[in-house]
Amino acid sequence: MTYVTDTHALIHHVTHRKRRLGRRARDIFDRADRGSDTIIVPFTVLEEVLLLSEVGKIRIPLPFREFVISLDKADNVDLGVNDTAVLLEAATFTSIRDSYDRMIIAQARVAGLPLINGDGKIQESGLVRTVWD
Repeated sequence: MTYVTDTHALIHHVTHRKRRLGRRARDIFDRADRGSDTIIVPFTVLEEVLLLSEVGKIRIPLPFREFVISLDKADNVDLGVNDTAVLLEAATFTSIRDSYDRMIIAQARVAGLPLINGDGKIQESGLVRTVWD
């Protein structure tokens, strides 16, 4: 199966802080590592990782450039793109104020895929199917 990841889920996975992931989220990343599932990493997630790593809020296992290249080369990862469809979808809902979250949710909605996300507000919004616990 294919899933879209949000920023926190990806960061917890790549920094080996898997205990911070919900059980189902952890299982999905493990299956993706074994090649059974695929993870779509939205462009917006990569943008957020870049910004957070530049200001020292997170540490990713590789310099950002190599990190993105390694994701791009991984068989179990697809890099999402921000296109007009994603932007227009994000414009259809305003209940989520954070623009990064809106674009990530829109990516999952446009793709028709569940979002790996532990944010209660997003989970309760009903805007997108989420998996976590």
